[in-house]
Amino acid sequence: MKLYDEAEKISILGVEGYRFGFFVLLGMLAAAGVIGFLCWAKRCRKGTAPLLIFLSCLLGGLFSRLGFCLMNRELGAMMPLASWFQITGGGWSMAGLVIGVMLAALLCARITGQKAGKTLDIVACALPLFMALERFGEGCVPEFDYSRELSTDLLKHSFLAFSDDYGAYLATWKLAGIVMLILFPILIWDVIRSREDGDTALLFLLLFGSCTVILESLRYDRFLSVSFVGLEQILAAVFLGAGVVILALRAGKAKRRLGVIAVISLLMMVGIVIGLEFALDRTTFNKLLIYLAFAAVLAVPVALALRLRGVERDIRR
Repeated sequence: MKLYDEAEKISILGVEGYRFGFFVLLGMLAAAGVIGFLCWAKRCRKGTAPLLIFLSCLLGGLFSRLGFCLMNRELGAMMPLASWFQITGGGWSMAGLVIGVMLAALLCARITGQKAGKTLDIVACALPLFMALERFGEGCVPEFDYSRELSTDLLKHSFLAFSDDYGAYLATWKLAGIVMLILFPILIWDVIRSREDGDTALLFLLLFGSCTVILESLRYDRFLSVSFVGLEQILAAVFLGAGVVILALRAGKAKRRLGVIAVISLLMMVGIVIGLEFALDRTTFNKLLIYLAFAAVLAVPVALALRLRGVERDIRR
């Protein structure tokens, strides 16, 4: 197959390929290893691991491409249907990947006759490891996943930043990769301690969703965006909201008030985040302070949802 000349390449044992594709492959292998190990550790039924790996790759890839094709507006409208199948030209959605892999976990549980929560927990642990390696691979894609021009010297000379003739920028692909590496051991530790299937998947939705809302706000390459609104950022907020709402619905009568407060805080968060996004693009207010407010606002529904999850665990004990 002829490789695109402009794409960065890597040669292994005389075989040349795309450097980005190599990192994606590493991520897939790492995620497959985590799935295989956790299927063994959680005593899943025989055949669960290969089936879950196959379905995750199949549906994850399918929904990742579908998500990109539906959300890409570079030409001012939806991509022509014929271009959807030209996958060698690139174009993938991380949010679509999450949806596809979660559906794969549900389907695998249905086929093998197991609790969906168990397979969802397993893929929730594997996803951040894949994402970390994929994000690090984005570093070889020119003019992709970077921030606005830095207006402060705080990070300009750090390993998280890079410079060109026009200014200094945050390498948001690198920051996203580091965040996913941090999430991975947190989720592994949680799945080891958890007594209820599905709890770790909910923790993934809360942490991944909230972190990605900020990470997608930081990037300024206009990837999958309409005006100043990133569509992947909206889907990240949906993941966060799903985690909060599910925990609120499961709270029961004993903690219904806390569940209602959590949902209200979620709705307030959406309104405030929209205002903060507007402030980032339409005002000259200190961006560092805006992002500190961003983190504080997102922390409220996450903290309340984690409190709900903790209360559930205490009740089950």
